[in-house]
Amino acid sequence: MKRPAEAGPPLTSLGGQAAVRVAIVFLAVVAAGALIVVFKEILAPLVVATFLLLLIDALARDLDSRFPKIPRLARAISAGVLIVASFAAVIALLVFQGPPFAIEVRGVEPRLNMLLAMVTGMLGQTPFTIHEIFGHADPSVEFGHAFSAARGAITFAGLVMIFLGFLLASRAEFSSKMDRLYDGQHHREQARRVFNSIRNAVEDYVRLVTFKALLIAIIAFAVMELLGVEFALFVAFLVFLAAFVPIVGAFAGAAIPTLVALAQFGDLTKPAIIIGVLGVAVFAIDNILMPKLQGDELNIDPLLVLVSIGFWGLLLGATGALLSTPLTVTVMAIAAEFDGARWLAVLISKDGQPVKEAK
Repeated sequence: MKRPAEAGPPLTSLGGQAAVRVAIVFLAVVAAGALIVVFKEILAPLVVATFLLLLIDALARDLDSRFPKIPRLARAISAGVLIVASFAAVIALLVFQGPPFAIEVRGVEPRLNMLLAMVTGMLGQTPFTIHEIFGHADPSVEFGHAFSAARGAITFAGLVMIFLGFLLASRAEFSSKMDRLYDGQHHREQARRVFNSIRNAVEDYVRLVTFKALLIAIIAFAVMELLGVEFALFVAFLVFLAAFVPIVGAFAGAAIPTLVALAQFGDLTKPAIIIGVLGVAVFAIDNILMPKLQGDELNIDPLLVLVSIGFWGLLLGATGALLSTPLTVTVMAIAAEFDGARWLAVLISKDGQPVKEAK
């Protein structure tokens, strides 16, 4: 008499194990989100410092390929100095140009009320004001307060530099620590694959978005200079930063020089020219130029890109909104390496294939 073939584990137990893994991942995400909110003041500069470290590494490797005869240490130091100097220039611009710009922006509220009264009068509707639209809060005043307090950026920059110093100091031993952290070669290769995926995605994102933001900022600066708008350089810098926020950032940035022109001149001619030129430029860059340059390098679902802005912005504030795409790519790369979390990586990815070969 034949012995019955040994049966595998019951399907119900396999389904139960999968449900437990998903529940654990969900609880871990919720707990991590809660911790990020609690320690946001510390984690935000740490995230920026890590981002700067990746930029330094990318620039150093680019210099390696372009100037192979220069000593490697000199190339690495040059990359670090250039990135840190650029970051310092950004902070200095916020500190010294922010307060006078805040005073200028606060004058836009009466102009907007006049514009609303004119439009509602033409439509035969009852006039209303900015205060009524925003629940009796003046957004221009709040916007101005943000730049009046821009000197707090010095503290933030100091924390970023401290974290960056520690990251650079521990970077030399990172590879050996990774080898000691995992016993098997498979796990070591898995960890390196995750790191390389994150690094490649961040470099692709920075290269493409920086080009896009710089192009929009140059156009904004040229238009404002031709029209005689004050604070043209600082406003162009704000447009540059806003363009780093995916999807909505470039269009929101186009509104900043428009509001400044409205506050300065009062009439609608020059603000209309600015919003018209920047609107056409942003549309052409986002819908014609960038798709040809970008291709499928950033393998993220467009809906998830939009959701990630609100998610990371809620957790880390302005830092999270600016870095929402590389942070989401990081989550996707990590989740793709674990069976219990791979479903999350598949949902985030655009084509359902979250794993991308390292360069």
